[in-house]
Amino acid sequence: MQKKLIRNSDVTISTQLYEMLRQNILENKWKENDKFYSVRQISIKYEVNLNTVLKVVQMLEEEGYLYSIKGKGCFVKKGYNLDIGKRMTPILNTFRFGQNSKDMGINFSNGGPPKEYFPIQEYKEILAEILLDEAESKYLMAYQNIQGLESLRETLAEFIRKYGIKREKDDIIICSGTQIALELISTAFGISPKKTVLLSDPTYQNAVNILKSYCNIENIDMKYDGWDMKEFEELLKRKKIDFVYIMTNFQNPTGISWSFEKKKKMIELSKKYNFYIIEDECFSDFFYNSRECPKSLKALDKYERVFFIKTFSKIVMPALALTMLIPPKKYIDSFSLNKYFIDTTTSGINQKFLEIFIKRGLLDKHLEKLRMNLKRKMEYMIRGLQKIKHLEIMHIPKGGFFVWVNLANYINSEKFYYKCRLRGLSILPGFIFYSSTEEVTSKIRISIVPSTIKEMKRGLEIIQDVLNNCDFSEKDLK
Repeated sequence: MQKKLIRNSDVTISTQLYEMLRQNILENKWKENDKFYSVRQISIKYEVNLNTVLKVVQMLEEEGYLYSIKGKGCFVKKGYNLDIGKRMTPILNTFRFGQNSKDMGINFSNGGPPKEYFPIQEYKEILAEILLDEAESKYLMAYQNIQGLESLRETLAEFIRKYGIKREKDDIIICSGTQIALELISTAFGISPKKTVLLSDPTYQNAVNILKSYCNIENIDMKYDGWDMKEFEELLKRKKIDFVYIMTNFQNPTGISWSFEKKKKMIELSKKYNFYIIEDECFSDFFYNSRECPKSLKALDKYERVFFIKTFSKIVMPALALTMLIPPKKYIDSFSLNKYFIDTTTSGINQKFLEIFIKRGLLDKHLEKLRMNLKRKMEYMIRGLQKIKHLEIMHIPKGGFFVWVNLANYINSEKFYYKCRLRGLSILPGFIFYSSTEEVTSKIRISIVPSTIKEMKRGLEIIQDVLNNCDFSEKDLK
């Protein structure tokens, strides 16, 4: 555990101080309701100005580690909120000290698209063009067809043919994000604690959090090319599975793609055992070693068993906040009705921008540029990680944003995460991608997206240095 502030670190003094005080609380140096240090005591002890200390104490209060009583000072708060904070801090810090913050020197954690490639100029030009037509502008700024802008859905019906999906505009629903789409499925389809959803271990953490709140969760290990289908079928024979949630191409966090044979088998089993599939298809456009994007499950969906989710936040920019949902045909009407109660404000302006962006071929050009950049980054990251001792790459990705890394069994990924953060490097420990209660401590996820090649070089040096020079004995982990 860090004992002193590092004045010449890439990490700001406030971030270091926050982590040190937070860890002191987590290590039970105080009992619940004990009085915490005063602002002046912290300032003197760590030789930090009062404004910085006030900022840090306020952060600790906001996250539930402390509470204050006027005129008496701050006191230690423990319990439910604290437990959530401890487990979820890596996720919170991804955003607090992530892609849009100057506090974090090097970012290997953020999973959003690279902001230097956001099509800002095209957005400005197309938006200005839209706003020139006053009548059209007023129409787009009002509430839209609950399924989404009709002209956009027509465009998307053509666009998705490159994924092998043949659908009409009336089969498509536009939502304000992937999480909205997942909630729409969960509520409209009546997912409840009596229903069971099967997830990969590991998998996308937001899906875990959303689905856990609606239903019972079962898990199955992710292999190098998808699930073990014999193991999966044995599970189906023993338990009633209502849904499975999967990313079949360049999965988050592993980067694994399902084999074509396993995709076909999944469709056949869905009919045989009467379950539905939620396919979250957000990374298939980021393929680096082939000429076209891999097939989706929806392209093979001859039995109408797949709920297909495709976000445009990854391939365009997060502020667009648009996701395409294609449910089985018989659920279109009920989903449209349910969307009215959940998501009535999907931006008409952004929908029109996306329509024009696709029609003019700008999205294809944008994706080609992104793929070239990210392929170079992925190759550099893989080469660098392969040279580092005490870790191994679990799977060499052929696309996507992430590299899934296994640390040596004597290294705790959560402790490794904190040591890297104090050196100015942000990563994500692997346990947050698992929905089971068993703690997984040996994996980390590395994102290739936010960093430049120069930053990657420095980040890899930090990883090497932390692994070479830190004592990961049991004493060090306390």
